[in-house]
Amino acid sequence: MVKLEDVFGVSGKQVKSYVIREYVDDKLIDALRTDKQVIVYGASKQGKTALVSKYIKYNENIVVSLSPKFELEDIYKSILRDAGVTVRTAFTEGSGKATKVGLKAQVQATIAMIFKSNVSGEISETESKNSISQYEEIEFNLGLPNDVASLINKVNCKKVVILENFHYLSEEKQRQFAFDLRTFQDLKVKFVILGVWKEANRLAQFNGDLQDRVVDVPVEPWSKDDFVAIARKGESELNIVMHEDVITKCIDSAFNSVGVYQELLKGTCRGNGIIVKQTETALVDDISAVDKIILEKTEYYSGRHLRNLEAIASGNGSLIQDDRPLPYFMSYYIVKALLEIGFDGLNGGVPRDALMQKIVLIHHRRADLKGGQLTAALKKIGDLQSTKGINPPVLAYDSNTRLLKVIDSTFYFFMKYANLEMISEDIVSPIDCMS
Repeated sequence: MVKLEDVFGVSGKQVKSYVIREYVDDKLIDALRTDKQVIVYGASKQGKTALVSKYIKYNENIVVSLSPKFELEDIYKSILRDAGVTVRTAFTEGSGKATKVGLKAQVQATIAMIFKSNVSGEISETESKNSISQYEEIEFNLGLPNDVASLINKVNCKKVVILENFHYLSEEKQRQFAFDLRTFQDLKVKFVILGVWKEANRLAQFNGDLQDRVVDVPVEPWSKDDFVAIARKGESELNIVMHEDVITKCIDSAFNSVGVYQELLKGTCRGNGIIVKQTETALVDDISAVDKIILEKTEYYSGRHLRNLEAIASGNGSLIQDDRPLPYFMSYYIVKALLEIGFDGLNGGVPRDALMQKIVLIHHRRADLKGGQLTAALKKIGDLQSTKGINPPVLAYDSNTRLLKVIDSTFYFFMKYANLEMISEDIVSPIDCMS
């Protein structure tokens, strides 16, 4: 029996309402046929995993789901394990009183255990034979992509390496990996990398040698026709007919986010009593069900984004000295300006100058405030969110266009329906915290 969650909504598995967009799907298909590395990018909940899993079987390849705690060596260790390489760390006992009390042992080397063969031998005349596995031991450096790629090739592993949530890595780790990726490309280890950002050529910006060695596949934009096609595909799977007004309101309320749209469709169907595939064709026409799910999602997204904005506004803890002027606290004022600009000012990104105009009106040091202070804070907003544990990130600054962009698609929904005036009042001023 086909269930509602099999058809609509955000899910870890492929939903049955997936639609093929030739301008996106064909680009990924073509990229997978080359020996180039593939970067799939876009805002959060815009279908990156759904796209990749449509054409690469996750259970037959190497998938590493990253977290902010990952080091590059952790990534490579996971890849080697799934490629069939056993990694063992060899230790040598330390000497001296301090060593025994403290570390007790020091790392001597990292050894790769490459399977060679099984050797059978008799235990005794009365007992059956046993099988002993033999391994080739190879010392290697887990931090060198050359060594890692050589081991993968040595075990003849042809699997694609899929790195999910690449944006969870700090910018410095992403930069380091961009240089390693060139080596992996030369040694024929193929990666598909999924990340939340808006700009093309992100890794090539870190390492210019990646130009013409990677293929960037953006999952955005989604057109109105794409959204209608999703609804129609779902109708056939659930044996329902959705009223045009219902579909239109879901589209208008999703703000070009396929994830939000899928959730609205699922909530609307549930509100109309659709839980499983219908035995007889059912009409989904209760528009109030759309209003109800919008309210539910507003409350759900508001809690998360309020915490995110509070975290960004608190900054990284500027040092306050009695004999010097107060810090500029730019992160706080960026948040206040965004809430003042509101949903209508977010479309396509907020210009730096528009933020500056809003901030100057309310800043505690407006007389000596310069554009450089704002630019510096905007350039650090990605690292600030990473430090604060905001994953996926909500905002990103594009230095080329001088735009502050939204990269979490649910943030549009939040900005449209939440009470921004009340939220702005709830954001605590760092100056008030000093009193």
